[in-house]
Amino acid sequence: MAELQKDPMTRGDFLGFGVLGTIVGALLTIPPAAFILGPVIDVNVRGESDVPDDWFRAGHVSEVPPDEPKAFVVAFPLNQVYSERQVIEEGVDTQEQTLRNAIWTSWKDLKPPGFIAELGQNRTPGISREQVIEAQGALNVLSSSCAHLGCPVRWLVKEDGGEFLCPCHGGIYDINGAYVGGPPPRGMYRYTYEVREDGYIYVKHEFDVGGDKGSQKPFVI
Repeated sequence: MAELQKDPMTRGDFLGFGVLGTIVGALLTIPPAAFILGPVIDVNVRGESDVPDDWFRAGHVSEVPPDEPKAFVVAFPLNQVYSERQVIEEGVDTQEQTLRNAIWTSWKDLKPPGFIAELGQNRTPGISREQVIEAQGALNVLSSSCAHLGCPVRWLVKEDGGEFLCPCHGGIYDINGAYVGGPPPRGMYRYTYEVREDGYIYVKHEFDVGGDKGSQKPFVI
């Protein structure tokens, strides 16, 4: 009777190759995983961000009219999260490293502080500390992007005042950026801002995602 040929690969060899394959697969997975998760780790673990933590000047408070919103354009530095800073800094023209954003400013309920009319007449460049506090509390500083899909909203003048309207899908907001109607899930996003004693409005490229009371879309069962 012929002797059966013995399998040259033992059980130990088989398990060894399996473990080796797992290790190699894991090593090959680490670089793309680190590439994808790197920005998340930087922001949530290390507290770092590609969004510059700088203030940018928008416009003077005297330029915001009492009866309608005023749009200012601010050029924020542009850093892509998944790009090397060196590539952006050396491989792109400086003028293309900014993102121009329109910022809507208005007085809450169209009620500007009393000293604003004075500023418009006298063109006073600076304001007092008390006026800074008053102006800051009375201002709306809103993103021009609709909270639905980001289309730029427009101010539509009506007989009863006006409203912000998204031309893409019909989202509607009031003068304070609060939700009125349409598909948006909430009111308009608000920029982090401050008014300084030079009379100018300064903004950061970050938003108050919570929104003011009453700015959320009503929940419908």
